[in-house]
Order: sequence, then C-alpha cells, then structure tokens
Amino acid sequence: MMKRTLAALLAAMAASLPASAAWDLWDDFKSVGTENGRVVDYSDSRRITTSEGQSYGLFFALVADDRTGFAELADWTEKNLSGGDITKTLPSWLWGSIRSDRWGVIDTNNAVDSDMWIAYAFLEAGRLWKDETYAAKGRAMLALLKHEVRTVDSLGSVLLPGRAGFEKDGIVKLNPSYYPLFILRRFALEDPFWETVFDGSLRALIRSAPSGIAPDWARFDAHGRLVPPADEDCEIGSYNAIRTYLWAGMMSPEDPARRVLRRHFEPMLEATRAINMPPEKVSSVTLRVNGAGPASFGACVLPLLEKGKTASLIRTVLAGTPVTRDRYYGNVLTLFGLGFDSGRFAFDRDGRLMLPPADKKGDER
Repeated sequence: MMKRTLAALLAAMAASLPASAAWDLWDDFKSVGTENGRVVDYSDSRRITTSEGQSYGLFFALVADDRTGFAELADWTEKNLSGGDITKTLPSWLWGSIRSDRWGVIDTNNAVDSDMWIAYAFLEAGRLWKDETYAAKGRAMLALLKHEVRTVDSLGSVLLPGRAGFEKDGIVKLNPSYYPLFILRRFALEDPFWETVFDGSLRALIRSAPSGIAPDWARFDAHGRLVPPADEDCEIGSYNAIRTYLWAGMMSPEDPARRVLRRHFEPMLEATRAINMPPEKVSSVTLRVNGAGPASFGACVLPLLEKGKTASLIRTVLAGTPVTRDRYYGNVLTLFGLGFDSGRFAFDRDGRLMLPPADKKGDER
C-alpha cells in the first residue's frame, strides 16, 4: 500500500473536522477541570494537581491555539511544581491540600512522561508561535531529562519513570505508557542523543508486552530481559497501560515504528473487538479480561482501530459521554482520542505537531 504523504494527511485532517466537536470539549474541560492555571483532579479529596494534568493541559491549549490558557498553565506549573524555574528543576508530580489550611507539593518526585509532554509543548509552542522563550525552556528541560536516562544491556537507553524508586539491585521498573515515541522523535531534532532513547524505548514497548498486551508496569534485569511478573502491577494492563495504545496509534503513518507497534498490539485490538470496548483489566500473561472498561478507554484505541463496527460504536458512546467535574482522567483520554480521531491534530514523521488550516478549525463549532 502506498505510504500516505504529509500533504494527504493534512487534507484528511481538514476534511474530517466538521464531523466532530472535540475542541468544544477543551472549552468544557477548562470550565469544569481547571482553576487559575492548574488542572484539578476533583475525584481526589485533596483536590490534587499532577504534573501529568498540567502537561496534558499545555498540549491541549497548544492545539487549540489558546495562548492565554497555555501561558497560565505554564506559569502555574513553573511557580508551584518547579520552585519557580522549570529550566533548573523538573516538576514535582503531586500538589494539593496538605491539611485544611495549607496547600503545596505533596511528593517531590518527578513523573518523566509528564516532563516529556511539558518539554514537547514548550518546544512546539516555540516553533508554532515563534516564541523563543518557550523554545528555550523546552531545550533546558531536555538537558534535565538526560539525567533520567539509563542504559540497560541489550535493551538500550530508556527513561526511568522518575528520579527515585525505579532501580534496585540491577532491576529497572518501567512504565510502557510513559513512552510516546513521537515525542522522542521531536526531541531528536534538537539533540541526536534522543535517537538512542527512541530505539531503547521501542524495544521496551515490544519486550514488555510479549503477548501483545501492555502491562501497567514492567521490570527488566541488568541484561535487558523482562522479569516475569510477580504482582498484578506487572501482569495486568489497565488504567496506565491503556495510554500505550493511544500513543502508538497517534504516530505518523510514515513512521515505520508505528507499523511495528500496530502489528504487535493486535491482540489488544482483538480483545476490544470481542466486547466492543477495551477491557478494563486484561492479563498480559493469560489474556483473561474482566469486562469492558470505561468509554475513555475506547478513545485510546480509536487511532489504532481506525475503521469498522467497533470503532463506530466507540465513537457513538464517546459522543454521548459528557465532560464532568469528577472525571479528570477520563476527560483527558477522551480529548486525546477524539481530538486525534476528528483530525484536530496529528504528528509528522519527526514528531512535529500538525494542525489543520485555520479556516477549517471553526467548522467543528
């Protein structure tokens, strides 16, 4: 089959926009899920904000050309999660109510996937909006992220999930859903160092899922071999792992790694077609499922399913699922999945963000 060209992909994106109101969803999400530049998870009694939430919010604001919203999110993140300077300190992952009269950082460890998304948002804001201040912050974060890379024999270079708690006695614990490979492609445009991290991350994605089912967590020994799962975290694929399929599906069709991952994760797509929604929990060892997951899980497999009865059903279910205040995680997964599915954004072969022509964006309203 002939490879889709960049021009053809952009044309397809623009043509698909009128069928979806996905970025009305961004406005809805801002109104119920953010406060003064922070994304709030109201399902937690501490009304927490995570670096993950901030990173996703920055990306959505960038896609929506919401420069004011982006600036507010960036400013809050830097001041509250990075001690005032994100070029020197990666964001703490958890902030919220410490006690009734005090708010602040609850856990100073970082979450490397969020750091990647924030750096990416800064780099692309710098490129798309011609703002060197944002671009410089993105490059500075890449320098900090290099310290989180470990090289594992036969596996290659990979990012640890955080600076503390993920390596012990020669074993590294990784999270497959922390590796959006298109982000690493984009980083490599800034520094070839990240090409090796791309290669190692692709190997980690494949080796962590020998059955074609991604687990929430995976452990590798000093020789790069997958350690057999000793607990549910490393056997079951659920609320973490579901993003693994989302990131793989959003890769450029011109990236050969997407085809590799699409074939590799076919068992998950088969499990999805069998019950018309991704399972909430699936064993990466036995492939046993416990029933259908929430609608937002469906948003995560749409980019890989693309067509067919199951994809159509998922779109119908998502169209009837509102953005609500207590569904932070479901909301952000839906914005990613529907935003991509509707052509609101895509990524090119080198991980750059692609947006449809400005005159088409208004058609979705």
